[in-house]
Amino acid sequence: MKPQQLKKLLVYLSKDYTIFGPEKVGDRLLIREIKDAKKFKLVNKKPFYSHKEFLIPSSQTLFNYDKNKLLKPRIKRKQVLIGIPVYDLKAFTLLHEVFEKDVYFQEIIRNIILIGHSPVPEETTFYEDYEEHILEHLRFDIFLEFKPKGEFRVFTGSEDGQRILEKVGIKDYEHVEYAGAVPEEGLAITEKIKQKLVKSSKNTKIWKELNKRCIVCGKCVISCPTCFCFNIDDEPAFEKNQGSRIRDWGVCFYEEFSEVAGGEKFLKTIGDRIYNWYDHKFVRIPNEYTLPGCVGCGRCIEVCPANIDLRKTFRDLKKLLKSKKL
Repeated sequence: MKPQQLKKLLVYLSKDYTIFGPEKVGDRLLIREIKDAKKFKLVNKKPFYSHKEFLIPSSQTLFNYDKNKLLKPRIKRKQVLIGIPVYDLKAFTLLHEVFEKDVYFQEIIRNIILIGHSPVPEETTFYEDYEEHILEHLRFDIFLEFKPKGEFRVFTGSEDGQRILEKVGIKDYEHVEYAGAVPEEGLAITEKIKQKLVKSSKNTKIWKELNKRCIVCGKCVISCPTCFCFNIDDEPAFEKNQGSRIRDWGVCFYEEFSEVAGGEKFLKTIGDRIYNWYDHKFVRIPNEYTLPGCVGCGRCIEVCPANIDLRKTFRDLKKLLKSKKL
């Protein structure tokens, strides 16, 4: 696909969809609405934040109620998300498994076209190279692999993707049939990380050190493309018997996250919350969904004001395991 064909594709999509893609704002690449498809240029870089907000809104009205009537919010215009790196597609694949039976999530993805792209060539995740990512294990509609001179090698991952390209007259593409989220060889590297955490404990000096450094700002959770915990709140209106049910992102680093009736908190210290976050991503999610809860995008490292680096955490755990001090 040549650059002009990509513009033609986006112009076609803009007739029925609102298109969102990466745009440079200051020194950051942010996701913004593309109002002029003819001027858009796809860059081979990672957006500062992921596209999670479009799939799981940070605040979502599930329904309004008026006495004994439930009023469902109107569906927004169909959307196209372009410029999704491989690791964010991996995150979407996990979210698809987690929210498989969630009618609100399923309604959103029915009205979204996902256009992924290859990451920057020199970029790798912290535990696997790009070459190990296999498109047949990712969910997407269209995927663009950057080639020299601004051209793209094109793949489709759904019937919608095929239909759209055919309508635009783009026939030079390869179709990839989704073969499930987990490669046949399994997740050996993730298994090694799991074992490091399972053998450690909340009392290990690593977690005690992080307990002192972390300022519980929650930036790591907010920037993470796979964090999916949420809160449910009923908000009454001023009128009698009216109100809304809202689903908001939850942040497991905040004190109220583990609070139950009577004021008891199961995650009492910052170290408890940090260990819980690691344990959820690298032990409980893989056990439940056979997928890693971390896709290695590195955003949590980039936004942390305390310079906490989970790569160093695992290196330190490895050293402790070798020294048999765990």
